[in-house]
Amino acid sequence: MKPLPCLILLLIAITAVSGCTSTGIETGNGVVIQEFTPAFSEVYPGEPVTLLLKFKNTGSVEATSVHAEVLGLDEDWAASSQGLGDIVGGEMLPQESGCQYTGSGFSLKPPDMLYGTEGETGTCTWKYMTPEIPSGMNPTYDITARLYYDYKTEVVKSFTLATSEELFNLKQQGRSVPASTVSSTRSPVTIKAESTDPIRFWEERNSITFPLKITISNTGGGMVCLPGQCKKSGDSSGWNRLNLNIEPLSGSLSVDCFGHGGEIEVWPNRDNTIVCDIEATGLSDITGYEERTIRISADYGYFSDAKASIKIL
Repeated sequence: MKPLPCLILLLIAITAVSGCTSTGIETGNGVVIQEFTPAFSEVYPGEPVTLLLKFKNTGSVEATSVHAEVLGLDEDWAASSQGLGDIVGGEMLPQESGCQYTGSGFSLKPPDMLYGTEGETGTCTWKYMTPEIPSGMNPTYDITARLYYDYKTEVVKSFTLATSEELFNLKQQGRSVPASTVSSTRSPVTIKAESTDPIRFWEERNSITFPLKITISNTGGGMVCLPGQCKKSGDSSGWNRLNLNIEPLSGSLSVDCFGHGGEIEVWPNRDNTIVCDIEATGLSDITGYEERTIRISADYGYFSDAKASIKIL
């Protein structure tokens, strides 16, 4: 009999999966910047210079609306670079139309653990002509490449509902009900869902309410923002916010998060924790124990920065 292949889902099960081994594919939290560099770090006035930004999707969700911009080069650079690319509001746009914020961006597929393929990579480039400077000056420009994309975090959490009689019988036999499971995407925003398990009830009850603790964290090293509101245009009210949704997937469950659904604040290096009440009904139909599941999902925009410098000789 041939051994069965080890199928690794895109969702990472927190519980260990027996027999599965690493394939060496690069994984991480969302889209990561691999390189940002000018062709030459020291240039002369009037010399052409190219900036290169490389990035890769290492998470488990498709990145959409991917685009980029360069910050830190003043309008003198754009003015001296007329004809080398598209300039909007004094800002030089990337050479690639898909990288420009004026368009809809492009998508990057995540790694496929089943077929052993790496996540998609992307490249954005900018072409400038170094501006003229007064004699005797050697200014250094600290520049930033900012990479934008839309992403998602999804967590599936199960609850085990068990009768008092079932739990007593299993205890007498030295056994226990199957542990609840949690699966999550690899994303720059992480969501942790915690509850008591198993959830015990008795025959006289047809419903039970129990708490679910949800902790949302920005772990990608960049900035979270509402979709479409990452690029700053006078105000940053959409920064450090995301859209959160909680929905039952199986069994009779209802969720009450006391008004915490919808937009949620998520700041770098600071967790945001909410507690929801989960009501399970239809308990009289359960014989022994039953597993029910909910899905917690977050939709958001995200951006990360990379630094470089150019000195004019």
